[in-house]
Order: sequence, then structure tokens, then C-alpha cells
Amino acid sequence: MKKALIAVIITIIVGLFVMGIFTETLEFGLLAAIAVMGGFIIYFNDKKK
Repeated sequence: MKKALIAVIITIIVGLFVMGIFTETLEFGLLAAIAVMGGFIIYFNDKKK
């Protein structure tokens, strides 16, 4: 549960940061947020053997 909350908070921050940089098109913020959350899913689900 703790990992999920950290991932959501960081994803929101990255999305807002990128939207602030690219103010003319907000799609870049959404794309960055999706990419970050996808990275967190892969990172947290990686099973160490």
C-alpha cells in the first residue's frame, strides 16, 4: 500500500511539472504521467530471484 501511494504522488507531481513546462499542449503532461506510472508498475512488480 505504501508503494502505491508513493507512486501516485510522484506521478501527479511529474504530470503537473510537465504540464507547467508545455503549457500550450497539456497532452505531454498526461503522457509523462502514464509513462511514470507504467515504470512504477514494472519496477514494483519485478520479482527478484
